[in-house]
Amino acid sequence: MYPYIGITDFTSPEQVNDMLRVFYANCPEGSERRLHVGVMMSYKTLNDIPSKWTNVFPPKNAIKHIFGSDQAYNCLHYADYDNNSDLWSHLLHAISYGGIGINALQLDMVWPDPGEIANGVHSSRKQIEVVLQIGERALEEAGNDPQIVVARLEDYESVIDCVLLDKSMGRGLCMDAGGLVPFARAIRERFPSFGIGAAG
Repeated sequence: MYPYIGITDFTSPEQVNDMLRVFYANCPEGSERRLHVGVMMSYKTLNDIPSKWTNVFPPKNAIKHIFGSDQAYNCLHYADYDNNSDLWSHLLHAISYGGIGINALQLDMVWPDPGEIANGVHSSRKQIEVVLQIGERALEEAGNDPQIVVARLEDYESVIDCVLLDKSMGRGLCMDAGGLVPFARAIRERFPSFGIGAAG
C-alpha cells in the first residue's frame, strides 16, 4: 500500500484529471505519496433506492470512468450504516462498478462482518486493498478505548489492509489529531502491517 492523501466525492473524470495535475505539480521530489481518488456509493444508491445522496453521488455506471487514471489510487467508498443483510453480495456488486481501475474498497460501516467482507472481495477476483473506516459510532461501540478497538480488529487481521480513523464521517468537522493518536499507536503496535490513516 502506497501512502496517500485522500480526497473524496469525485463525480467526473475531468475533476480527477484537474486534481492530478495540481497534486503532482506540488508533490515533493522523490515522494511516493499518491492521490487517493474517492468515489462514494451507498447501499441505497447501489440498489436504486431513493435517498438524500441520490443526486450527490455519481451514477454507478460512471464510476469506472472516474477511475480511469492509473496515476491515482482509486478507492470506492461503500457506505452502509444500517448493516443490511447479504453484505458479501452487495460488496461484490459494488466492486463490479469500479471497472478495471479500482485499487481499493473503503468500508464506511460499523464493525461489518469480516467473513462477509472476505467473501465479497474474494468473489470479485480483483486484487484490491480493503480500508476499514473506524468512525464515531464504531469508536463509541468500543467505549472510545484503544485497547478495545485493537481487540475488535483481531477478527479483521487477514481481511483488511488499512484502518481509517474518522470521527468527522463526512460532516466537514476538523480533525482532533491528538485524540486519534492513542488509537493509531495501539493499532500500529498490535498490527504493524496495517496501513493507518486519519480523516477530518
